[in-house]
Amino acid sequence: MNKGIGTTLLFLSCFLVLIALQSHYVYNAYLLEEKELNKQVKIIADEVVKQLEKYETEASEDSLILSLKKLSTNEIFMNKKIDEKRQWFNSKKFYERQVDSILKQETANTNLKIALRSEIYSAYDVNKKKELLPKKHPLILFKSKAPVSAGFVFSEGKWNSNFTERDTELKVDSSYHYIIRSKVSVELTNLRSLVFKKILPLSVVSLAIIILLTYLFWRTTKNLKLQQSKLAQLYTSIDSISHELSTPLATLKFGLAAMPESDTKQLFERQIQRLEKVASSVSNPDVDSELVDRAAIENYMVQNAHRFEGVNIHFDLSFSENRSLSKHDFEQLLNNLIENAVKYRAHEIHVKLDFGSVIKIEVADNGIGIPKDAQPYIFDKYYRVSRPENLQINGLGLGLHIVKQTVAKYLGHIEVQSNASNGVTFNINLPHA
Repeated sequence: MNKGIGTTLLFLSCFLVLIALQSHYVYNAYLLEEKELNKQVKIIADEVVKQLEKYETEASEDSLILSLKKLSTNEIFMNKKIDEKRQWFNSKKFYERQVDSILKQETANTNLKIALRSEIYSAYDVNKKKELLPKKHPLILFKSKAPVSAGFVFSEGKWNSNFTERDTELKVDSSYHYIIRSKVSVELTNLRSLVFKKILPLSVVSLAIIILLTYLFWRTTKNLKLQQSKLAQLYTSIDSISHELSTPLATLKFGLAAMPESDTKQLFERQIQRLEKVASSVSNPDVDSELVDRAAIENYMVQNAHRFEGVNIHFDLSFSENRSLSKHDFEQLLNNLIENAVKYRAHEIHVKLDFGSVIKIEVADNGIGIPKDAQPYIFDKYYRVSRPENLQINGLGLGLHIVKQTVAKYLGHIEVQSNASNGVTFNINLPHA
């Protein structure tokens, strides 16, 4: 379950990263298309402004200066004249029609819908140090019918009008100094629709990839859960069979004890012991036994030194004390590790036993070894490494699981590592109680 949760979290993390990357890519594509379209708009706007220069005579900035230079003496009169000037600019529908006509010509072969506006947004009287135009109320020189609401400034202008006029009747020189600021704004009103059309295929592909990955993950998760359910049923069946074998085995042993000695009886005893071993491996019952001592260990070493034909088993013993490890568990640990090494084609097995302040057991072999990517799972119940060599070797995947359970019983630690040449080495540390 923990592995499943970890896999799901890993997928979700990668999935979120993928979505973020896809979104970033699509957004950058949007910005790039927007930039390219605005570049086209700027070129068209530049051409429109050039063509409008011949219509600017009446709406030029100079006409504004002629009105402003007479407004320096009377503020009420000045405000009135500015309002009149604004109304004059606003009433010039001729320029609106002319702007739209030119825009229509320039965008005839495109899908671009452009809005344009030229305005004077500041008229500053330097002598009086006063802004003559209120904020948000510029003087419109010319504009298109479509309003500019969220466009960009295409060009800006600033110039000084500094001159002196002489009143011949009053023989008084009047000095005028204005700073005029203007700008031309342009907007592609159908920008979003054009960009969306451009990036629509990319967005569809990105979305399809995300949907496909989600579907594949869902199918994979569903199949894994189904397989896990079947495996759980299989493991339950194996455990049940092992449990059910205990009663007939006990009955057979009881009946066998009453039989006279013969070769047939010895054959039955060997087969019953074999069945008991298999059933014990599956159920792994707790068995009470005495603590293993030096004599028992040395006896085990003698009995197992030549247990397997063609396999050299070397023992190295250092014994000081044993206050916790039982004889049954000791034999179960070594039997499973040695049998596992022999099963996987080991010809040399080295067993080091050190019973000191900590019980240390080391079993090294020169067999076919265990792949590093499979080593974290070899202690799982019924786990077997998936490779062609293992298909030719019989086993239930219980030996190392029993070893792990026995080590855990003593609150010990076990680790496995690949040897430099062939085979693996198991190291077990068991603390004294």
